[in-house]
Amino acid sequence: MPESSNGGLRLARLGDLEVASCTASGQHFDKHSHDEFVISANLLGEEQVWLDGRTFTASAGCITTYNPGEIQGGGAVEGQPWRYVGVYLPVESLADSLGLNAVQFERPWQHDAVLAGELGRAVEACLSDDALWRERGEEHLTLLLARVVSGAGIGLVSLREVGHTAVHRLQELLAANLQRSPGLGEMASELGLSKFHLLRSFQKYTGLSPRQWAMQLRTRRAQGLLRQGRPAGEVAHVLGFADQSHLNRHFRAAYGISPGRYQTLLRC
Repeated sequence: MPESSNGGLRLARLGDLEVASCTASGQHFDKHSHDEFVISANLLGEEQVWLDGRTFTASAGCITTYNPGEIQGGGAVEGQPWRYVGVYLPVESLADSLGLNAVQFERPWQHDAVLAGELGRAVEACLSDDALWRERGEEHLTLLLARVVSGAGIGLVSLREVGHTAVHRLQELLAANLQRSPGLGEMASELGLSKFHLLRSFQKYTGLSPRQWAMQLRTRRAQGLLRQGRPAGEVAHVLGFADQSHLNRHFRAAYGISPGRYQTLLRC
């Protein structure tokens, strides 16, 4: 996953999704446009926006949405602290993620401090050095896109009900591939669903995202192997944890104890 930084700017790419987080003072952008959809959430400070001949102020808690090709410009007042996050999605990807034929934003901004904060946290997760956090960030962003799009004036189509059979099929796929967690797009393709529909349906029946469900299964199986006396490093490798420290972290989070301490207590 290529990641770069320039002063207070951080960028990362996850598949066709690009995210940015920027902390700056008085930053300004000349008039320009993008080939993709742009979603920006102001977390601190005010942005003066010029968009296709219109001007408006986006304060903290505002989410601005730009269609591909729209001319935009603006920025923060000189010397004013400004923090924002951005999400960049190709035209086909946004519609496909939501299971829609086409998307076009009707309103350029909405004020929703709660949603803006959630976008900020999701983007920060996508920028993490930890692969699991990046995956969770991508899932969180996918679910948030429906709320952003709805607030921008696009109605979502009703989702068809997905039954236990489809969810069970995905659970079997995940259980058979614990060493290699399938990507979100791969899982959605397997079930013939959009990414958003996949996440909503799976969470409805299990209370977890697919990757969270796979992690709890991986951690549970680790407990069984540790009971057999297998070394923690070997268990981490067999079950596809990045390394032993990742196993330690997730095992402790689930069971309140490290793998080593768990085996020590079993021997007492």
